[in-house]
Amino acid sequence: MRFVLNQERKEYVIEEPVPNEPGTNDPRADKDKFKKHMDDMLDVGCLVLATMTPSLRSNMSTWLHKR
Repeated sequence: MRFVLNQERKEYVIEEPVPNEPGTNDPRADKDKFKKHMDDMLDVGCLVLATMTPSLRSNMSTWLHKR
């Protein structure tokens, strides 16, 4: 998994904390960084789900819906 995330330049998503959401007056660079992190988190989450066995995916889905 890490090999793929490293290749896709998205390994940082599982290693770094999510940046705070920038305010409306924050620099464009901060807003772009936050959006990229959120988009990459979605990609990594989909990749993780796609690599799970169907049984594990089902268990995870059940667990998430109970929260």
